[in-house]
Amino acid sequence: MAAEHNKMSVEQNKMTIEIADREVIMTRVVNAPRELVFEVWTNAEHLSRWFAPQGFETTAETDPRPGGAFRIVMHATEALPPEFAGDYPMKGIYQEFVPPERIVFTSDLSEHSEKWKEQLFEHCGTRGDDALLSVATVTFDDLGGKTKITVRSRFASNAIRDGYVKTGMNEGWEQTFDRLASLVNDLARQ
Repeated sequence: MAAEHNKMSVEQNKMTIEIADREVIMTRVVNAPRELVFEVWTNAEHLSRWFAPQGFETTAETDPRPGGAFRIVMHATEALPPEFAGDYPMKGIYQEFVPPERIVFTSDLSEHSEKWKEQLFEHCGTRGDDALLSVATVTFDDLGGKTKITVRSRFASNAIRDGYVKTGMNEGWEQTFDRLASLVNDLARQ
């Protein structure tokens, strides 16, 4: 029975979430080869088509190599409620870049709006740059034509980790993974 349950989870392609010490670990299986998924994750043109929750448009710039920088800006559209209006920039540096297996990068949200930062600080119970910085490790496991993506976001403290969860990080990633899965499915059919 357990094997059948695991098979259903893979077929349904739902994100799983684990909370660990200073980390949120999100996993999703997509129905596309690992090389394609890695390319879609690291190419600015592709990132601009999927890297944001529903209701956002994205612009992206990347220099995908160790030491290379990236900048992604999620732009809220009119389809979203007014409280989500504005731009949500993220910048960082690729610390590791091992195609098509692994990416490690810093994530800096210091250019987000003051309103968003205040909400995060309130949820974290702390203020300052530490709350706006994290390190993400993304691994891509080959499942014979499918790819298991694991995103490990590491924060400075458990309070900061919990603050991000309270701001809707998990829901945002679930929608973002849905957009990724749709794009790689379309590209895999071409």
